Amino acid sequence: MSPAERTGHPLARMIDISAVQAQHGRADVEELAGHALAGDFVAAHVLPSWLPVLRPLLDGSHTNAGSPVGFPSGGSATPVKVTEARWLLDAGVQEMDIVMNVGLVRSGELAAATRDVAAVLEAVDGRVPVKVILEVGLLDEAQLRAAAQAAVDAGAASLKTGTGWQPRPTTPEHVRVIREIAGGDREIKASGGIRSLEALHALLDAGATRFGINTAYAVRLVAQAGEATP
Repeated sequence: MSPAERTGHPLARMIDISAVQAQHGRADVEELAGHALAGDFVAAHVLPSWLPVLRPLLDGSHTNAGSPVGFPSGGSATPVKVTEARWLLDAGVQEMDIVMNVGLVRSGELAAATRDVAAVLEAVDGRVPVKVILEVGLLDEAQLRAAAQAAVDAGAASLKTGTGWQPRPTTPEHVRVIREIAGGDREIKASGGIRSLEALHALLDAGATRFGINTAYAVRLVAQAGEATP
């Protein structure tokens, strides 16, 4: 059974694509927008400085223009993250990711990690959807549980497994742990190392509701699922 048959949504409407590596420039952003529009992907994400380029390219489409806060380390000071979030709102962002301060989580300073996320969520004030990135590749299970709980306590409606910058891929077990903590009413985005429909199905079974996939692989997987435009 295809993801569309299981969820009622075309696969492309469950996938974000991105150009968020340090080397990505204007041509990459323009190429990303082209893929996003051709494939009707749910969102395309770029680094903050490129959002003013991406946003008009997606105007009038069903693809949201997204960008991250505190990317990729999560280690920016909270006031810096808040300022970045407000800047993104002014620039027309339609979705936002916040990278949790992984160092605080690994240090056991969970109240501080919670306050950090909560401050950004308060600044956004529900104006756009926000996903909190936990960076599962840097956490053991106990730390992952603590990070997911901190995000929930901060008021996150959506949790994301990783930035995609870590070599360790997201696994179904990562998603199951997050789903256990987050409950059934929050979105979970699996991101990092998804290269096959089999892997995607396993993450979907574990509780993922959305996916961040390398653009080339995303186009290929949607084609394999029989849902792509040529």
